[in-house]
Amino acid sequence: MRIFLASIFVTFLAFSLSAQEVLLYLNENPVLKGNKTILYKSGKAQQTMPFIEDFSTYFGYPDAGKFTDSLVYISGSFAYKPFSIGVATFDGFNQYGEFYDHGSSFPFTADSLTSQNINLDSVFTGTPHLATAADSIYFSFYYQPQGLGEKPDVEDSLVLQFYAANQDVWYDVWSSEGMSMLQFQALYNADWKSVMIPITDTMYLNSNFRFRFFNYASYADLSFPSWASNADYWNIDYIFIDSDRGINDSLPEDICFRERKESMLEEHYVMPWNQFLANVAGEMAGEISVPYSNYSNALVNITERLIVTDLSGTSSTYNSGLSAANLAAYTDTSFYRSPVPYSYNSLVSENAEFLVQMCINTATISDMIAGNDTLAFYQRFYNYFASDDGTPEAGYGLSVDGAMLAYAFTLNTPDTLQSVQMYFNRVIDDANQVYFYLTIWDDDGGQPGNIIYQQQGVLPQTDTGFYNYHTYVLNNPLTLNGTFYVGWEQTSDVVLNIGFDMNSDRSDRIFFNTDGNWYNTLYEGALMIRPVMGSSPNPFVGVEENQLDYTVFPNPTTAGSRVNIGGLDETPAVISLFDLSGRLIMQAFAQSYINLPELETGMYFLSVQTESGQISSRKIIVRP
Repeated sequence: MRIFLASIFVTFLAFSLSAQEVLLYLNENPVLKGNKTILYKSGKAQQTMPFIEDFSTYFGYPDAGKFTDSLVYISGSFAYKPFSIGVATFDGFNQYGEFYDHGSSFPFTADSLTSQNINLDSVFTGTPHLATAADSIYFSFYYQPQGLGEKPDVEDSLVLQFYAANQDVWYDVWSSEGMSMLQFQALYNADWKSVMIPITDTMYLNSNFRFRFFNYASYADLSFPSWASNADYWNIDYIFIDSDRGINDSLPEDICFRERKESMLEEHYVMPWNQFLANVAGEMAGEISVPYSNYSNALVNITERLIVTDLSGTSSTYNSGLSAANLAAYTDTSFYRSPVPYSYNSLVSENAEFLVQMCINTATISDMIAGNDTLAFYQRFYNYFASDDGTPEAGYGLSVDGAMLAYAFTLNTPDTLQSVQMYFNRVIDDANQVYFYLTIWDDDGGQPGNIIYQQQGVLPQTDTGFYNYHTYVLNNPLTLNGTFYVGWEQTSDVVLNIGFDMNSDRSDRIFFNTDGNWYNTLYEGALMIRPVMGSSPNPFVGVEENQLDYTVFPNPTTAGSRVNIGGLDETPAVISLFDLSGRLIMQAFAQSYINLPELETGMYFLSVQTESGQISSRKIIVRP
């Protein structure tokens, strides 16, 4: 039986008289929630060797050109020290980001990742020939249990199978029993473990070879539904199949970023433009430091470039030019700038937006994966503060009737608080649907002071749309200056389960009060609470798009097919797919096409964002 409360950082007593804050794992995946996909649709284009997938060019769902199912979640946010900028995460959620209907507290088969057909009957490098055992074909990958999620127990294993097409049989070829991240690190003295599997049996050396990973998961005792959460996380990366490999040849030649960077501000991912302009030096980050690695056996010369584009076109593009340095074989370094050599600059009066690109490149090696050589993100200055990255890895709450939670924000110039956005995790049976008092405090020497606003009759809400933030409009807008605190006062001991971003540490701004005194949180992370400032209570959601002359084809199209972008003078930096509610379904990076997942029929929006900063969207129709 799984315990229903876990943290990889601290241990606490949830039922003691001094009951404190609690950190819970997710009850749904907000990115996948609401996306209706179909499992195991085959018959797509056949793959050949080398087959390489590092999950860096797709976000959300796997690349449908390489995989037939949509159950795993593609991102890097649930991995501990990601091996590259994208990983495949297995857990206890289905393709909709919800609990499996057949799930229970006993182990059950959960997520799977199944390849399209891969031609292993021929070797095409060198002199093409039919494959034999002498060609030294290896299947390799890296894996990690738990990451930043809940640990898999011993019986909650990860399994790899190969498909023997002539027999129509799947065979187990590898598995790992569940364990905690700490146990894994002690066992292997590493954060990730390489697995090398030689493919020598003739039943696999044919044109219809396939592989699939799947995990066993088991849910918690649901006696406390507001605490129940997702379970049994596994991460995998760098799946690599090729000939002429040895037992130590675990990686393709590659230089890659290992983490995504999504802000060059010190505290925020998004903030109002007028607040930024009032303290430019204080709001810009003191440094940039993004790790990247040389996964090759050669000393490589790597060039770096930083590019920042004002998407309004009212200021010139910043281009750092190339800087170069050598990086030894199988070593790490960072894309590092201190101080940051650029401060955001635009002539717009509000709602500024910038495209930031960090690029690494080398001509020393073949660098077999180009998609992980560039980090691109949008720095947005809209009418709200966002100190979280928009993805909850966990849920946070208090288990005491009358407890108070406060989250600090600091204004650089007086402004008006119009509303507050919050993302609450959905829980079993909506058990967190209890009223609370939306509360605003002033500052008292670095901690919450007097209550200056309180709104009753407020419930946790989960909206449709981008990441399900709900906007709570204040009955009376509040003029503020300096530091203020946003949060709630509870009316019960039910854990409200607010979204908690574990990739952004704002713990010094999180305060709770369960006994009449204020304390800083024990947990490193950021609450998914966003105050909306200015003249409107509605959060600004985007700038007017530049119109690009390009074609999307085929359109209409079918689920699981490839949609191409044609007519552009440059390769798109990012292609994003949204549903009609504005929900981000998936993204592809640095390519001129996107392989759609198995979507329901209907209308979608395809947004193309170019390297030069232009953005434009097209409607696409997915037909039966």
